[in-house]
Amino acid sequence: MRKILVTLALLAFTSAPVFAADNPWVGTWKLDPSKSQFTGDTFTYSKTPKGMMHYSDGSAFAWDFGIDGKEYKTAEGRTTTWTAISATEWSSVSKLNGTVLSTDHYALSSDGKTLNITYAGTKPDGSKFNDSATYTRVTGTNGLPGKWRSTKVTVSAPDSFVVSAKPNGVLHWDIPSYKESVEGKPDGSDLPITGPTVAPGTTLSVKMTTPRKISYTVKENGKIVGLGIQTLAADGKSFTDVTWSPGKQSEKATGYYAKQ
Repeated sequence: MRKILVTLALLAFTSAPVFAADNPWVGTWKLDPSKSQFTGDTFTYSKTPKGMMHYSDGSAFAWDFGIDGKEYKTAEGRTTTWTAISATEWSSVSKLNGTVLSTDHYALSSDGKTLNITYAGTKPDGSKFNDSATYTRVTGTNGLPGKWRSTKVTVSAPDSFVVSAKPNGVLHWDIPSYKESVEGKPDGSDLPITGPTVAPGTTLSVKMTTPRKISYTVKENGKIVGLGIQTLAADGKSFTDVTWSPGKQSEKATGYYAKQ
């Protein structure tokens, strides 16, 4: 969950080669969780004929895994390792190219209707995070199998990102805590996102729709994994970032960013 929120909180570009002082998107922006809305997303667990668990977000991501302490491939360069703690608790470790992204804990309520997940880890800059999400069962009756919908999300360490202007309309964007960056123009081309916890082949394309609104697409090796629209407030002191997964427009999330 955390990396989805961080990666999809992308960047703000401008279509004109203006000076930084004239560009309302340039500056440092910080997520305000109290004014954001990250609930409503869904995913599904199911059992495979071979007894494995199958995860699907109903959009760009799906994989099989066993709850046996072994490492299984998930998405581009990523793996997951699940271990059972009890009949209703599990732990998992997510990695990217061998580097731990987060250590997660899953706890099912006694009535089987609620799934609580915590995501803990260390960012590339050394700072810690401990996020959580509560999911309510939509389908299924017992255990993990079924469809789940988020009803509560807590972001423990809101990230900031910095947008700076360069010559000829090029802007540079950074998330310092994740050491991620993107640089380019809003001409619709795929710009590489770089950083130690970014999956290989991750790109961003940006289009300016109005002076205060941009649309963007995130891809992994050419496959669309996220879309979004950012809208700058009239006073230039904040903007909203509405994101969704392909084919899941009804499950949009909204991040609120305040200029620092």
